[in-house]
Amino acid sequence: MAARNLPSHGEPLVIDEIFQRLSSDIASIDGKSARIVGRLEEHNIHTCTAQVVDSNNRRPLTIDTRLVEPFNAKIGSLFQFIGELDCASNTNVTLKARVVRCVDGLDMKMYQKALVAQRPYLVSRKEDYS
Repeated sequence: MAARNLPSHGEPLVIDEIFQRLSSDIASIDGKSARIVGRLEEHNIHTCTAQVVDSNNRRPLTIDTRLVEPFNAKIGSLFQFIGELDCASNTNVTLKARVVRCVDGLDMKMYQKALVAQRPYLVSRKEDYS
């Protein structure tokens, strides 16, 4: 049985999914633990913020990096962030990162296929423990 006082591992999400859920039901993601992978576009160590985009280079996601500074932020590198989503409005969402790691070399197409294949299994496991 898992310890109840540990933080969540974060639900693996694609950045586009966050914005889709934000537009449909803000309460479903506000405060939720999430794990995302994105390419670093901007990093400001003074304001402790970063901007990442998914492999489709659509909408950037703002990352609050206060808990993970300093990290080796190389613009253009692929990073995985785990943290909690904070929704200020229906169009503005920030991930408050508590874990960051560089995942350069990750095959994003294969990663996204693995996410799609893994989701039904995770849903069935969740139902078993409910």
